[in-house]
Amino acid sequence: MEQLPKIEARIESLGELDDLVGALRSMSASHARAAQAAFQATRSYCRIIERAIGSLAAMANGAAVSGGAENDRVLIAVGSEHGFVGGFNQQLIDRVRSQMEEGEALIVVGRRGEARAREVGLAVERSFPMTSNVAGITPLARRISARLTEASSARIAFARYRQGAAYDVTIKRVLPLKRSLTGSAAKDAAPLHHLPLARLMQGLASEYLFAEVADALVESLASENAARLRTMEAASRNIEDKLDKLRRDERAVRQEEITSDLLDVVTGVAAVIED
Repeated sequence: MEQLPKIEARIESLGELDDLVGALRSMSASHARAAQAAFQATRSYCRIIERAIGSLAAMANGAAVSGGAENDRVLIAVGSEHGFVGGFNQQLIDRVRSQMEEGEALIVVGRRGEARAREVGLAVERSFPMTSNVAGITPLARRISARLTEASSARIAFARYRQGAAYDVTIKRVLPLKRSLTGSAAKDAAPLHHLPLARLMQGLASEYLFAEVADALVESLASENAARLRTMEAASRNIEDKLDKLRRDERAVRQEEITSDLLDVVTGVAAVIED
């Protein structure tokens, strides 16, 4: 059995590690809650833009919004920027690798997701750093959607959040735009507008891409932090188990030292009596 000073040092180190894991767990839970709170806002905005495009498409007799260059096809994979997320990036990239279509350029969000993609031999055309909080969703979504404005086809692979800190890897097509994005929009009164219809449709199409990208980023951020939270909870349980064992060892070593000291005393007393 280890000496008492070594056991005490290990207990102290594990205690400090447990404090760090607890801080990461609290931060992950906070980021996950913030992302979940943003779900309603991003989804509502998506519906508003869809309804506007549907109304204008009805005015244009269902004409679809024109796409970009025929050979510009994009698949965006939303991974994580930081670690401690278990198999989050592996599941995402494995799904992407199995579902990639011929001619698609791969864009990866998140440094860890990009590293995983390169590990499995996927060519990454471009990468973006993944935001760690909800406040960074809007500027990141703007940068990504700007890349899609000239694409003829675009899909987004992301982790869709599920209750219970779970997620499902989903691949959603956002381009080309559907002829009618809302079934009820065509029944509404024709909206008033001052811009040329084609220009207005193009602007709304760009906003639709932004809304869809932002929604995927929020979903992925919530899922990423849920995965990190589970990882930290497992690490915390493992640390507690190790600490319990070390504390038992510490008590056993202390008892052995006490017993040894008592034996020394008894032996010394016996020697004095014999003399």
